[in-house]
Order: sequence, then structure tokens, then C-alpha cells
Amino acid sequence: MNQQPLQLLAAIPGEVFLILGFVTLIGITFIARRRMNKREKAMGTFDDPVMDGKVRSDLEELAVQVQEIAREQIAKADVKIRMLNQLMMEADQKKQELTDLLSQERPPQEAITEKEAPAPPVEERPTNPLHEKVFSLSDAGKSQAEICGETGLEIGEVEMILGIRKL
Repeated sequence: MNQQPLQLLAAIPGEVFLILGFVTLIGITFIARRRMNKREKAMGTFDDPVMDGKVRSDLEELAVQVQEIAREQIAKADVKIRMLNQLMMEADQKKQELTDLLSQERPPQEAITEKEAPAPPVEERPTNPLHEKVFSLSDAGKSQAEICGETGLEIGEVEMILGIRKL
């Protein structure tokens, strides 16, 4: 089973779905309003002009409220995106600094490629039963989604635990 589409959906923040929902709601409101205006022109829907004005003002007020909520959610998502981009830039800088330090420590003639590098010595780390369970399920050939189902963890947590193992 290909888990990549599910992982992509899991990586999308909930705010994006909320924004899409608000945009859809605004679109539906405007489409319904157009249809209602066409019907009113074809045949009057309200005989009472006071009622007609009240309905129009209520719809306009609702549309304004939906637009304000959508703007707020978009602004929140933009802030989070900016923060994530900043963190990614910082991580890239740290990675480059580490690469530079590692290349300075070894003379170029002694540099060993990753394929030729001997396996690092296994350090004794404190064991976490949950981590051990994730490792054993992964070793048994289970997918990350299946591991999530059996352990009750989120997919990001499973990815992080499996990433720890590579360290």
C-alpha cells in the first residue's frame, strides 16, 4: 500500500483545511446569492420589501463575518509558514556548519565515503519500551501507518522515533 498520499495529507496543517473550508463557504454563499438574485428578478420572492431588505442585510452581514474569519485564519497560517521557513533556514545553516567542521577535522586524503565508512560503535542508550516497540514493528516490515495504529502514536512521532534509530 502506498502511504505517500496519506503522509502528504498528514503533513498539511489543520489551518489549511480550515481556510479551504472558509473559502468554500464564501464561494457557496456568493453562488447562492447570485442564484437568489436571478430568481428574484424572474419572480419576486418576497412580497414584503421590509422582509426583503432584512434578508439582504443579514446575508451581507454573514458574508462579511465569513470573510473576516477567513482573513484571520489566513493570517495565522502565514505566521506559521514564516516561522517554519525560518526554522528550516536555521537548520540548513546548522547543517552547513556541521559539515564544515567535519571536513576540517579530517584531512582530505583520509576522508572516507559513507559507503566505505565502518559502522559506528553501538552506544548503550537508555531504552524506551515504546521506542523498542516501534523499532520491532518496523523490523517486522510494518508500514508507518500500521505502526501508528498499533501504538496509538501520530505518524510524525513514528517518523521521529525511526529517525532517532539512524543516529
